[in-house]
Amino acid sequence: MKVKLLLLAFLPLYLLSCEPAPVEEPDDPAPGPDEPEVVDPPAPEPRHVEPVSLSFVEKGKYDITMSYDESAGEWQLTTTGTDPYIYVAGLSQDLEDEHRILSFDYKCSAGVDDLQVFYGKAIAENRSRHFGPVPASTGDEWKICSCNIAEDRASYSWGAKGENLRLDFGNKKGIKILIRNFQIREMNEDEQKAYEEALKKAEGKGAEAARIGDYLGKSFPCSVTKVTVGASEVTVSGRTDGAGSYYVADIAPWENVTEMSSFPNKVEISDGSFSVKFSRIVSRDGLSAYDRLLSRFAVVKSDGTLCSHARYADEINAESDPAELRPKTKKGLGGFIRNNNVSDLDDLGITSVTINILLNSIVNTVQSGNYTLEHKYGGVTYYMDKGNVASFDKVMAECSRRGIVVSAILLNRQSDTNSKATALMKHPENDGGNYSMPNLTAANAVNVYAAVLDFLAKRYSSSTYGRIHHWIMHNEVDAQKEWTNMGDQPEWRYMDSYVKSMRICHNIVHKYDPHASVLISLTHSWSKKEYQYASRSLLEDLCKFSAAEGDFLWGVAYHPYPQNLNKPEFWKDDTSATYAADSPYCTFKNLEVVSDWMLDKAHYFKGSQKRILFLSENGTNSPSYSAEDLARQAAGAAWAWKKVAALDGIDGIQWHNWQDNRAEGGLRIGLRRFPDDSEDPNGKKPAWYVWQAAGTANEAAVFDPYLSVIGISSWNDIFGK
Repeated sequence: MKVKLLLLAFLPLYLLSCEPAPVEEPDDPAPGPDEPEVVDPPAPEPRHVEPVSLSFVEKGKYDITMSYDESAGEWQLTTTGTDPYIYVAGLSQDLEDEHRILSFDYKCSAGVDDLQVFYGKAIAENRSRHFGPVPASTGDEWKICSCNIAEDRASYSWGAKGENLRLDFGNKKGIKILIRNFQIREMNEDEQKAYEEALKKAEGKGAEAARIGDYLGKSFPCSVTKVTVGASEVTVSGRTDGAGSYYVADIAPWENVTEMSSFPNKVEISDGSFSVKFSRIVSRDGLSAYDRLLSRFAVVKSDGTLCSHARYADEINAESDPAELRPKTKKGLGGFIRNNNVSDLDDLGITSVTINILLNSIVNTVQSGNYTLEHKYGGVTYYMDKGNVASFDKVMAECSRRGIVVSAILLNRQSDTNSKATALMKHPENDGGNYSMPNLTAANAVNVYAAVLDFLAKRYSSSTYGRIHHWIMHNEVDAQKEWTNMGDQPEWRYMDSYVKSMRICHNIVHKYDPHASVLISLTHSWSKKEYQYASRSLLEDLCKFSAAEGDFLWGVAYHPYPQNLNKPEFWKDDTSATYAADSPYCTFKNLEVVSDWMLDKAHYFKGSQKRILFLSENGTNSPSYSAEDLARQAAGAAWAWKKVAALDGIDGIQWHNWQDNRAEGGLRIGLRRFPDDSEDPNGKKPAWYVWQAAGTANEAAVFDPYLSVIGISSWNDIFGK
């Protein structure tokens, strides 16, 4: 009935009436000899505004040098570190509405991997945009970089006289870029056309997102109730309402169920209750051995009508079944690598770690360089990097011999790798950022992504090479433009792709380890959209996908950094971290909020099992190595541990970083100093000793002196009232 009403809404009003259609009147007669002819006024001339010139300033720049040739009007910038940025002088005038393009001519033989623009007032990720790579120029060629800032000007109310910008030039040092004609100007004809096309695409994305939301909340007449993946067959069971002829359709990851008007891969069913079998391995869409382990199955009609939600596998035939391993304590370490401090695993009593895996540094579509380890998947042979794999083998061995639980963070860099798989794995709508959402829009792209997951899951599921116990899906997906970039997206459309990525990993991993969880990675932005989305909203979206398409073993990898990562005194500074369920932020200050969400049985796996919650990346900063700053950092570590130890919803905390890292924009959030620190290279900070004492008989002796730093008399005072 709803569809009919929508169609009627577009009909002429007289067709909705029972009255006869009105008779058309003749056109007005031509004016008589005494009547003046009415002439339309001429169209106004298009308005033109002059560009507003911009200039860089010395103050505040970081990891970059600057010089200016006044006679040539040219700026030369050279990056000197891995977080280069520079500020732009305040605007000389208020911008006009037509000032929509930030542009400059440039020469740069190496190119810049990503240009990020911050819009004054407060320099924060939620007031910035990634404009993607700045391509290299050749010889004396001047190229043009133009960035459409129209939407950002409106979103951030930016453009008044005196307001400034900050430009971040990728993450490589040693890049030289020459710049001239630095300005904000109106659009040219080509840019105007591209802008209008982008608006149309945005409208299309919004409509698709609405269809996804409607699909998840819809009550269908039929249902798929169970999908069992056996060794050679997939059994799909369910029911229909018996009203007509139905089919069970196989829907691959690169197919979007809400956008399909026909379902070519289907089997007819006749009874109200059904159980049909599909061959597990089939030739499909250019793949000679597609594994239906990755598919969803739905009830459809021959005319393409979708009659049920599409369901993923509920049970998966496992080739191995290693015993479940949980951390012995809640104390962990983030970003573990093999270095000269491996003994910290023992000295600190670490029972869980995270490791970073850059997927396109592992897999290649061709054999070249170190990419020599063959792995066949989906009928295609891929090549894994033997050097990187050997390094992971050693990391896993260190953890395996100590019984440490390992969570792998799966990252997909959108540029700068030697693998031919990089371009294939990059999402087609990616527009920059550090990492990309995997490309799940084509069969060959899905296959290479599944292949590297299959290789890792198979290799690291036993005692031979060590074991990955849990899989963290990408990084901080609520801040997707920076960390899991898919371009500007409505929330439902973004989550639809992200859930597909989670499901592919989950189902492949469960071939080898039925106990492994896949974890969604989220920032401290709980109900506030500090970045693109709010963390709690994405969790609720994930629950809706699970309810509609079958629940699966997912958990949460949360990052409860302070509101301002630079400020260690979160107990004073985190004014928007409250104990309400809809707190704007969830930080070390109010960990009760995320713990309570996990303990709500409405969020349990199949209503009976609490999902895993790891605080997989978090730490407090020491702005300097002064005694006062180091004490504040250590006090924050003590607070964090006391909360984690007491809250049942939290299963572990992996402190990040192990040691201070020059690539983190000046932050000092490690347990050790910078390796190149002039006074005490790689030295243990007071926070190291706090982490060592946590959970031991020595805890009170080490922790209690920090009560006065926080300004409380008892650790009981840190908990929400």
